[in-house]
Amino acid sequence: MAILVPSITWTYATVLYLSVTTILSLLTSIIRLQTYNAVKSQNPEISFSEIVVPVLQLVPSRVWYYPWTLLTESFVETSVFKFLIAVAVFYFGINYLEKHWNLNNENKIFSETVYYITIVTAATNVSTVLLELLFHILSFQSAKLTEPVNHGVYSLIMSFVVVLKQLSPEHNLKIFKTVSIRLRQLPFILLCASVIVSLILRSLVPVVPMFNNFYVSWVYLRYYQINTLSDLLPSNNTRSMVRGDASDTFAFVQFFPAGLHKVLKPLCRACYHTSALLGIIRPFNDDDIESGNLRTIKRLNTQTTTVTREIADRRRQIALQVLGERVNANPSGNGQGV
Repeated sequence: MAILVPSITWTYATVLYLSVTTILSLLTSIIRLQTYNAVKSQNPEISFSEIVVPVLQLVPSRVWYYPWTLLTESFVETSVFKFLIAVAVFYFGINYLEKHWNLNNENKIFSETVYYITIVTAATNVSTVLLELLFHILSFQSAKLTEPVNHGVYSLIMSFVVVLKQLSPEHNLKIFKTVSIRLRQLPFILLCASVIVSLILRSLVPVVPMFNNFYVSWVYLRYYQINTLSDLLPSNNTRSMVRGDASDTFAFVQFFPAGLHKVLKPLCRACYHTSALLGIIRPFNDDDIESGNLRTIKRLNTQTTTVTREIADRRRQIALQVLGERVNANPSGNGQGV
């Protein structure tokens, strides 16, 4: 269901997260401003940036007392610029997810979008806090653990980009009607940009939250998300469910340029088999992969009724390339689920 406004569609999930972001960001700013005005009279040298609201902002050294900040942190923006970015990301990203995932959710209290964002947000922030603790302790900068992480939308933006790569890899994103970027290239471009920005700023932000969010989102979609099989493939059981996306085109190495595949594949196989051995993930078999590939092909073919020859040729070329890689792979040590 959706709320319709002239030329704009507001899904309930969109309204929910935009409202949460606006309320939490505004509430944090008001509390910080009031605290700053009260403290400044006693300490004139204090700056506004030093004022922290640990009840809403994620502070690594205080997270044990306020565990809910592992969820609220991603929706608290401390600058107008980041708030505007968050509004744009949540509006377009959540509407896209609702459009593609709003199927057979009648038995769920919330839509798949809400489950996805909640799980990925918590997992991303937990892993980020652990990395912050490790880095600052090893670098003897434990005093920085009392500072808020202030990642905001950086800890969620890759969640939407990974889904774009999964569902619409061959679509093009045109910027100012001149630059065209294929959506399957967008994750790698954004990750590279985050590295460059972090090097310039000499900071762990945005590279750490974006890389964490990217990996957490991919792991959830690859191994844990539950889909209704009847929505994607014919089945005698209308309630048949499938977990994850085992398709070859959604393998981890497919997010990176072909030149890096030889380096990444051994590392991915090692991580995959270790995770399967520890019971963290369920290993894929050949049937899972074939089913995943068929679902991917069906999904791509039904997205549009008019597909240009160029896009069709690209899809055919990618399918043949992936098929060739699978045929040439060693069946005894395939690591096909990475």
